[in-house]
Amino acid sequence: MLEHPPALEERVELLTEQVQALERRLAALEQPEAGPALRRRRRAAAAPPPTPALLPDARAISTFLGLGGRTLLVMAGAFVLRALTDGHLLPLWLGVTLGLGFAAVWLAAADRAGRLGLATSAAVHGLAGVLIAFPLLVEATVTFHLLPPAGAAAGFAAVSGAALAIAARRRLEPLAWFTVTGGIAGAAVLMAARGDALAPPATYLVLLGGGTLWLGYVLDWRGERWPAALAADLAVTVLALRALGDGDDGAATAVLAVQFLLLAVYLGSIATRTLLLHRGVVPFEVAQAAGALLTSLGGAAFVATRAGGEATGAGAAAGALGLAAYGVAFAFVARRERDRANFPFYSTIALLLVLAGTGLALSGGARALAWGALGLLAAVLARRHGRATLAVHAAVYGVASAIAAGLGPLILDGVLAPGEGGPARPELPALAAIAAMAVIAVLVAGSPGPRSRPRRLTQLALVGAIALGGAALAIGWLAPLLGAPVDPARLAALRTAVLVAAALLLAWLGRSTAWEEAGWLAYGALGGIGLKVLLEDLPRGTAATRMVAVGAYGAALLVVQRLRLRRRDG
Repeated sequence: MLEHPPALEERVELLTEQVQALERRLAALEQPEAGPALRRRRRAAAAPPPTPALLPDARAISTFLGLGGRTLLVMAGAFVLRALTDGHLLPLWLGVTLGLGFAAVWLAAADRAGRLGLATSAAVHGLAGVLIAFPLLVEATVTFHLLPPAGAAAGFAAVSGAALAIAARRRLEPLAWFTVTGGIAGAAVLMAARGDALAPPATYLVLLGGGTLWLGYVLDWRGERWPAALAADLAVTVLALRALGDGDDGAATAVLAVQFLLLAVYLGSIATRTLLLHRGVVPFEVAQAAGALLTSLGGAAFVATRAGGEATGAGAAAGALGLAAYGVAFAFVARRERDRANFPFYSTIALLLVLAGTGLALSGGARALAWGALGLLAAVLARRHGRATLAVHAAVYGVASAIAAGLGPLILDGVLAPGEGGPARPELPALAAIAAMAVIAVLVAGSPGPRSRPRRLTQLALVGAIALGGAALAIGWLAPLLGAPVDPARLAALRTAVLVAAALLLAWLGRSTAWEEAGWLAYGALGGIGLKVLLEDLPRGTAATRMVAVGAYGAALLVVQRLRLRRRDG
């Protein structure tokens, strides 16, 4: 075989190396970033980790210093006006007016800075305006006596309205916080210094709370509404407590007006949001609705009791709000599938308002009859519409009617009190209350709807009140048949026999699912009767009365056991 010349082999090897070099260059050209990226990763891995800076950026420090210096110069300008006023170089009214105008200038500067996108500068300018305006209004009222408390409250409202409008327009939440905090502090100082005129600053705080509530609705600024609501509730509470020691009927009228303004602002705002915007009730609304109801209606009850003639008007206003809440619950919330979760909220608010309104406007037997009639109406509606919430309301109205009719003292005297003198004879309001509760219990037991825990608990209270009230009525009617004076031993045996009959009736009713709560009460009744036999019948009784009491109780144990076992087997 012939061998290739050496020169030819060297040329082939040289060409092969050149082709490989061209392939490497083409690959590098097709992925131009691979090389630099790889080199950057290698440099980053080899470089030491950056050390945190001990001081902020120099630009941030200079910005902070500039804003702080500008704010101090603004405050210095305000002090110049104060010095000129104290030195009588400016009239008092002119100095206060110039000071408020100076605050307005800086609020306008905050609006302009917000429009230019300078959020930090805008917040600082707004803070300067608030720091000038609120203390100046307090001082003009407390120190200079230039403004009445109503004028200072109006000034607070104007400054707060302007500052919150700028904050909302330019999305400056820090300015909203400054305004709320300054307004609450200024109103608190004003109320502490001028205790003779608390209604104007309290009114301002209620309106401030309503404004922050709507800021939360529109802009999702949810933090400011909590301190504003708390301040409004506390101010109205202080206002009511102060009115208790004041004998001026005009002051009582002003207090009632502020209390119902608190209810109208918060409940009206919540209703507007949930109805027009189709939103569900949030925890803040539940908490503040409860706080406003407790503050307003509780305070109104105290003030109306002291004022006497004002009770009817306050009750009518609360009743009207309650009927409006019922109307909202049925006419709007119940018709919208996604809003039905709000029905318990509105109906509970309505229940409390109606109870408070009728309680303030009526008294004695009229109050008991009104609550009994409301309970019957709610029971009829619950049976017709299948609303478990209305069944609960019917039971609450029925128990409230019994309490107003004096059924509590009647039960204590007839069932639990010692036997000397005999039990009191029942009167017509108590009879009407027990009859109303019995009808309500029948309607509620047969009404459709889920048997929720609140419904079971209210039905339990209703049936228990009927059982105790009925036993007290029976004892009061039968006790005179024992002769006069009443023998304690015979009266004790009579009580035991009546209570045993009530326990048997409860056990018999408990066989039905609709009256299951009555069966539960039968066990409790047996326990109470056993304790009564030990503490009253055995120590006080004779041989004959002890035989009656012990025999009746033993028979009751056997019969109740049979009835409950029969229901379990069924």
